[in-house]
Amino acid sequence: MFRHRFRQTMTPPPNPPFVLFPLGHLPPVAPAQWLYQQALYQWAFAQAQQVVRPSIVERDLLGVWN
Repeated sequence: MFRHRFRQTMTPPPNPPFVLFPLGHLPPVAPAQWLYQQALYQWAFAQAQQVVRPSIVERDLLGVWN
């Protein structure tokens, strides 16, 4: 009969504590960099909106619910 000989000594590691990180400790961002990032997010959002399809309920294929 096979028995796992290390099973009694193997314990799962404890969960790491939740750490709050204050935003004031982050490095400052230049206004030009912030504007560039916002423009990039707006461009990506516009690209995603062009690709997305409405759901079947929103398309209302037959004009009835049943």
